[in-house]
Amino acid sequence: MAGIAGPGGKVFAIDRSEQALAAARAVEALPGAAPIHYHTVDLSDDIPDLGLFDAIVGRRVLMYLPDAAKTLVRLASLAKPGAIVAFQEHGRAGLPAGNGDLVLHRQLYDWNWSTVSAEGGDVGLALRLADTMRRVGLSVEEARGEAILLHPEQPSFLPTLTQVMLPRMVERGVATAEQVDMATLPQRIEDEQRAAGGLIVWDLAFFVASRA
Repeated sequence: MAGIAGPGGKVFAIDRSEQALAAARAVEALPGAAPIHYHTVDLSDDIPDLGLFDAIVGRRVLMYLPDAAKTLVRLASLAKPGAIVAFQEHGRAGLPAGNGDLVLHRQLYDWNWSTVSAEGGDVGLALRLADTMRRVGLSVEEARGEAILLHPEQPSFLPTLTQVMLPRMVERGVATAEQVDMATLPQRIEDEQRAAGGLIVWDLAFFVASRA
């Protein structure tokens, strides 16, 4: 976004996590990019007056808020007339899909999404995102879905994802460490992916762009 805005623009990056903001600040700025101003903001609460914006964008944000529609109304109040308001959210969509039974892949998918749901995440929001934007008065211009693919010739990212998610799975009672068995998981994933052959559709990301 800073690269698109250019040196004459200005970007405000917000997150409720200080850790996430620290990681963002550590990223080297692109040449010719707009300056980025970082703010700790919880979008489920009041949003500070940061001015009016030409574009408001987010990724995997609304699905973790208690009232996405209410947040969109607050954000729209910071948008200039005709400003872009665009979000990308992931949603639970009955995957994965591919050749073969994919028993292990489907188990991991269910564990991941069940954990997000147990944490209060709205796993169906992505499928309702366009309608939600319309209901709060935004004019939807584009809505599309993009598949997250597992390629047979590339190492799977699922062992890393599962390792990251495991403490959350255990905390929410979705799965135990013994059930997941991280020691053997990478090989089991590789074996099932090789047996399936071809691409595996792991997840879907839904993007909706609108105008204020």
